[in-house]
Amino acid sequence: MRVPVLPFAPVCRAGLGIAVATLREVYDLTPPDLLASPHRLDFHQVALVTQGTGSFSIDSTRVPCRPGTLLWTRPNQVIQSFPRPGMDADLIMFTETFPLRMSAHMSMLDDVLRPSHWQLSGSELIALQRVLNLLQEEFQRPDRGLAEELLKHLLAVALLHIDQMCRRHHQEASAVTPGGESGDLFVKFRRELDRSYRSTRLVEDYAAALNCSTRALSRACRAVAGTSAKDLIDARVALEARRLLAHTDLPICAIARQLGFSEGTNFGKFFMRRVQMTPGGFRCEARMRAQR
Repeated sequence: MRVPVLPFAPVCRAGLGIAVATLREVYDLTPPDLLASPHRLDFHQVALVTQGTGSFSIDSTRVPCRPGTLLWTRPNQVIQSFPRPGMDADLIMFTETFPLRMSAHMSMLDDVLRPSHWQLSGSELIALQRVLNLLQEEFQRPDRGLAEELLKHLLAVALLHIDQMCRRHHQEASAVTPGGESGDLFVKFRRELDRSYRSTRLVEDYAAALNCSTRALSRACRAVAGTSAKDLIDARVALEARRLLAHTDLPICAIARQLGFSEGTNFGKFFMRRVQMTPGGFRCEARMRAQR
């Protein structure tokens, strides 16, 4: 079974790497059965539910949705949508290259290991909706030569609002905003992790690839993500394991080999430790959820 990849939204304006629309508009342009089946996006999608109820599945995690639910889907995450009649959401869709370059701590938000859904409070919802309304107005306005710059800056404001809320919801408000060498090292580490998680889970190998000490790498991960380099490596491997178990028919031993485990039993122990379920049990449960 292969998970299809949906290209950048057809509601975008020519030449722009951003689109602002509603869930209903996207449903009018995309077959609903495709959106209800597992698929990946090749762009970012931020969705703020404005009315009705339903649910979204992001990397096999089912998220109940109601007004005020905010979801962030990163490129290549496996998603499904299950809106009920009457559900709608404001959507911002943008390519990976469109946003302005921001500091290292914002790069965490562009990270599949970061939380992907929040239920906003009344004041949070009002503040974010104000920014989204400005973004929507500018997207719909005829271009007088500065549309791209205006949209990039308004998107940056929206992303910073979301970053603030994410930190508040996950008790990160007191964390020191990292910068300088630690922030840069963390960003390089996350890129290297996405390239190499199938071949090594050793912190020493990542430190060598980044030409730094294991202590410096661990310090950068603690500063930015609040956890160890080893925990981030294992979390990335476990995420890919969940994706392969839920959305492919590969035998579990083949998945183990793909992820760099020489023995299926070692993969089983690793998965049990990270997910608190056996690989087979997780696959069965994921397929049962998909059929509901």
